[in-house]
Amino acid sequence: MKKKLLAALLACTMTATLLAGCGSKTEAPAEAPAETEEPAEAPADTEEPAETEEPADTEAPAASNEFVKYNDIKESLGGIPAAAKDMTFNIGFCGKAFENEFWRMEKEGTEAAAEALKALGLDVTITAQAAAGGEMDVQGQESVMKAMSNGDYDAIIVAPIADTNLTAAIEAAVEKDIPMIYCNDKDANVDLPVVGADHKDTAELAAQWIAEKIGEEGQVAVIQGLPTAEAARLRTDCFVDYMKANYPNIEVVAQQNADWDRTKAKDAASVILKQYPDLKAIYANNDTMAMGVLEAVKELDLLGKCLIVGTDGTSEALDSVKAGELSATINDFPFFQSQVAAEMLVRRLAGQEVPSYIYSPHAVVDADNCNLSNEEILGWTGFTLAE
Repeated sequence: MKKKLLAALLACTMTATLLAGCGSKTEAPAEAPAETEEPAEAPADTEEPAETEEPADTEAPAASNEFVKYNDIKESLGGIPAAAKDMTFNIGFCGKAFENEFWRMEKEGTEAAAEALKALGLDVTITAQAAAGGEMDVQGQESVMKAMSNGDYDAIIVAPIADTNLTAAIEAAVEKDIPMIYCNDKDANVDLPVVGADHKDTAELAAQWIAEKIGEEGQVAVIQGLPTAEAARLRTDCFVDYMKANYPNIEVVAQQNADWDRTKAKDAASVILKQYPDLKAIYANNDTMAMGVLEAVKELDLLGKCLIVGTDGTSEALDSVKAGELSATINDFPFFQSQVAAEMLVRRLAGQEVPSYIYSPHAVVDADNCNLSNEEILGWTGFTLAE
């Protein structure tokens, strides 16, 4: 890939701060704030999937420092530029622990994107790698990132484990003029284009869903992920802030870290449920922890009495929702989120101006829509190539 394409990439990149604050009830939860994930990922559980209004013109939205929903820009972008057919794309994906289903779905999404782009006649290869030591192996991920930046990659998709563990490695890749895009998470110190989940909206959707189900009163709790991860902090803080701002009769009585770990979440939930026997709901920052919470709820014979809402939309969580056990999950559709990241990177490298900050689609999945396919919920139609 010719390095001169970096200029076009970086020209679209502007400084942004994810989440200036957490919204109030007067703002529709599915609206993208001046920050994000999903994030385009923003269809709420009551929204019609993926339908957007006819844009005023056919030009792609200009790059800005605000997040734009993917579903809101897809039609205006049109097909992937035909110039991409004359290019070669060897792309690396520096991901997180693939034993975590969410990140494995991100990996599978990039692979599916490569196949879909090949079907359009593009020469695209995407190679996904992650640290061998698991979700907290920050040094291992740094080694992967360094190896990719020293390898024969035209561009890299990056999903940092923590806010700063890849700062030095990403800066080194920037020095080498390697185009990059963040997927789901970003480094706190290096501004690059990003496709991410709207963590603020995710948290507010969870809060709103729980509040409606429990009659807008009672005690609830939060199980938080790794506190060094921005997603965990935002999902927790915005859930709590939204409850306080909009539901005065709902009390968040406990917030407990469980570091994305199922066993830690089960243990934390057991303690909280014993301390607060009238607890009406628990919101977990991801589905792995939500399934641990479910184990605790079942052991204490509280299934159906205490609602459990997770985040991510893993297959286990979706199966549990269908079985009537897990109450709901805010599905971030990681399989499609990483495809959006790959698509945006290819469009940029092919010379198209696209927004630098994009929210990928998400939705509440509960008993009402759990039997629909992800494609049906999102209205996913795949990629097209311009004539």
